[in-house]
Amino acid sequence: MREHTPNPAFRGNPFPVSAVARHSPSDGADFSIATPAVRQALDHVRTFLSASGEPSDAPRSGGSGHVIAVVGEYGTGKTHLTIELLRWIQEHGGGTTHTLYVDAPSDTFQALYKDRFFPKLDKDDVRRRVTEYYADVVAEELADSPLTADAARMLRDRRLNPQEVVRRLGLSESGFLQALRARLGHITEHSDFGTALALFLRPEFEAAVWEWLAGHPADPVLRERGVVRTIDTDISALEAIGVFAFLYGRQGHRFVLAVDEFEKVLSRGTRSAQHEGSVLAFKKLLEVFAQTRSLLILSGLPDFVEILPADAQQRISCLVRPTALSVEDTRGYIRHALGRTGGPPGGGHGADLGPFSEEVIAYLVELAGGNARKVIRLCYHAYQAAATAGTDITRAMIREVARDQFEASSPQDVRAEIVRVLDSGGWAFELNHRFETAGESGDSGSSGGPREPGAAVDFWLPVGGEGAGLGIVLSQSILNDEEALRVAGQGEAASAAASGPSFVVLVVNGYLAENLSETATEPFERVFGYAPRRFPDDFAAAVKGLMQRLEATFNDDRISLIESRMNQLMRQTSGVRSSLDDIGNRLTSPALLERAVTRGVRRAFSAVGERESAGEVLLPPDISLPFQQAAAELRAWREIADTLIDSAFEDDDRRPHFLPSLVKTTGMFHAQERTLTAFRDAVAHALDPVRNDGRESRRPDISPLCHRYDHLTRENLEALDDGALEELFATRMRSSPARWQPRELDSAFSLVRVLKNLGRDVYELSRNYL
Repeated sequence: MREHTPNPAFRGNPFPVSAVARHSPSDGADFSIATPAVRQALDHVRTFLSASGEPSDAPRSGGSGHVIAVVGEYGTGKTHLTIELLRWIQEHGGGTTHTLYVDAPSDTFQALYKDRFFPKLDKDDVRRRVTEYYADVVAEELADSPLTADAARMLRDRRLNPQEVVRRLGLSESGFLQALRARLGHITEHSDFGTALALFLRPEFEAAVWEWLAGHPADPVLRERGVVRTIDTDISALEAIGVFAFLYGRQGHRFVLAVDEFEKVLSRGTRSAQHEGSVLAFKKLLEVFAQTRSLLILSGLPDFVEILPADAQQRISCLVRPTALSVEDTRGYIRHALGRTGGPPGGGHGADLGPFSEEVIAYLVELAGGNARKVIRLCYHAYQAAATAGTDITRAMIREVARDQFEASSPQDVRAEIVRVLDSGGWAFELNHRFETAGESGDSGSSGGPREPGAAVDFWLPVGGEGAGLGIVLSQSILNDEEALRVAGQGEAASAAASGPSFVVLVVNGYLAENLSETATEPFERVFGYAPRRFPDDFAAAVKGLMQRLEATFNDDRISLIESRMNQLMRQTSGVRSSLDDIGNRLTSPALLERAVTRGVRRAFSAVGERESAGEVLLPPDISLPFQQAAAELRAWREIADTLIDSAFEDDDRRPHFLPSLVKTTGMFHAQERTLTAFRDAVAHALDPVRNDGRESRRPDISPLCHRYDHLTRENLEALDDGALEELFATRMRSSPARWQPRELDSAFSLVRVLKNLGRDVYELSRNYL
């Protein structure tokens, strides 16, 4: 061991600090480990390069294109593998291979085309590809004559410029361009692209065509010639990418497109994935690449493959999952890094790996689980710590580095983030919840025996009233057996202490050693590694799914679940409503209130006059009020539902996703409105003799009416759908937030509770008149 003093032999850290691969055309070849995944991917690339050497007029059914999907979790080396494939293709593909690398935007296929793909295209190169098609068109015309056969042969060999040949021979340029337009339209399978690309060869149209291809509206000079649409949707953008694959691939060129972080465009929750037409257009693009001399490399999280329909997955010719680094792989990487920058004495490619040792490298790989990014990050920070201390790297040093570098947020920040997620989702929760033990509840002598003492979770989300719920346990880094057993014990105790259906999840703020993962996480339903960028969305989605699974265990009490969901929705909007209340209080003046009251009184008396003139029986004001409140709230929900059903037939891709269950829920609203009206009229007629004449000869009994209302309402409420209610609630807040004023109905009751309790309330109020 070296003394703990700064060692001048450490001459700069040879490991990259970010451990994140980046593509740069100017970069030279980097060190690459020939893992099984790399060998598998390179085998398919070699197959592509050899098969795409076939003549360009090969039958379409026997296309030589390939689609390779590189999938894996964060830090497994997806980008590095993709870049290595591109470098290998550039070195071995020859002059007819054209490669493009793009990183996907967090948006749609349209943004992928407009912001990433098209800017990488070279205008001169595209013009050369179109010129080659033009040369073939002219050569076909000249090949029939012995006088021009040599010119035709030189055009096919690309030794003559077709525009120059047409001009020198005095041929009709318009006729050839018309033939070119037809050929390009056939090749690209889109007549407007064929027209635009043919016009691209004429200098006066070049700027307008390039502008249109970039996604801008067509210039009038293009519209006059049939190019009218704009490349401004997912479908048209994917068609445009396919056009360029055809353009290159059908002219004897290999077209290679690599899209990194593809899950940003296509995964659950992205706009493109939610649009069926976009997914179908992407499936068509996969077919296009398979039909031409083209290679599509898609790199990203497994999400994007899982969301593809089965027939689209079958069009992926090679699915590559980056292989975890072995001890031998890591040793080779460390040797390369130390030798590249002249590390400490004994470093490089010799037997000595100082400041690393064989034991430390094995422990480092075990701790990182072979994850390439974690391995490199640990190497960087361990080397830095060793250089500061002037000593070799030890196992304890690696654990200390893991805690320091991977616990980027404080425990207080993580707890605050979880609170924000739960608040925004409207979930009720308890902090630092300790489960009631058998002794505390007085049932220690029960046959079931005492529950686990001291069981606790950091957060508890109750479901129903029978001890069911979701527990959340927080932990810092887990790097040794004692820490793993402690966390596992907490999860087991919480699961055993819950008196109803429950789940317990674990949130790790820091580093979870792969070799301890199974021990530490086995008692938990889900495990989350805290990362500020992704954690809120991932955690919110998981909590929602787990809570729905717990709620499904209470299907026998659907109405209580609906009440619970409505209360959750009310909590979600409490912040929005508070802001609206503040705005309303600032903007409402006494004069405005006076005018509003005056208009309301006039409308009320006018309505009473109309109803009396029509012979309608009126209820006493105190009984009429709950009917009016319930009817107004029910009507508001029903109008939103009607609007959403109407919008299902609008031709607008931007409308919200339509839930078929809305039809069932809307039917309930209409049925309940009719039930409410019939109940109100029946109560009014039952009370009318007493109220008008004061006759005591017959004391009406309205309890049968209330029982009938309760029975019909219970049947109606069974038709409610939780998903439809959430969509209706979200639409109501988006479309008319001003309607949510502070009323007792909004703040104290949910719609379901008002409807369910109306029969009881009416019976209690009517007793004053019986």
